Amino acid sequence: MEQLFRSELRAHGFEGEWHVLSPGEVGALIDLAKSFDLTILGQLSLETRSSAFRPDEIIIASGRPILVVPYAGTFNTVGRRALVAWDGTREAVRAVNDALPLLADAEVVTVMYVGAQQASLEHHRPGLERVADHLRRHGIPAKPEETPQGGIAISDVLLSRAADLAADLIVSGAYHHSPLREALIGGVSRELLEHLTVPVLMSH
Repeated sequence: MEQLFRSELRAHGFEGEWHVLSPGEVGALIDLAKSFDLTILGQLSLETRSSAFRPDEIIIASGRPILVVPYAGTFNTVGRRALVAWDGTREAVRAVNDALPLLADAEVVTVMYVGAQQASLEHHRPGLERVADHLRRHGIPAKPEETPQGGIAISDVLLSRAADLAADLIVSGAYHHSPLREALIGGVSRELLEHLTVPVLMSH
């Protein structure tokens, strides 16, 4: 793996560093992540839960965006057809702006708000349209979209819509509530990480 890594660096004229860390060295990985634009991690599977880095720990502690790749599937593109999960929170704002480099060559970006009630949809509509305008000012073909939650988990709504759109990336703010609360009562971030079917970029 190290030889392949170094040969790819040479082929593309890049500089790079090679570090080997064990799952017990999560602090070292967090320190490294703080000085890089993006950290890419694999989704935890049943086989790797006890022997791999937990994406939620890195997302919370590093302050940098994390791209989590599903353990099943092949992903040849990331960001050509993206779905942005928008709820107006600080975390969502961070995620949208952290994703700009990955969306630079996008064919279409759908910015989606999922509301529990009609009043919620109406309240968030102006912000939804503004963030789509923000992406278009960066040359990214974005369109706003809203949908009622309909008694379904928001994560399921997002994953279903991502499949409909043939999306190759979901962009989402991470852990608006604490990871402990999400573990106890559920949460969009935790559920996305457990069930994701396409790469997801998260920022906290």
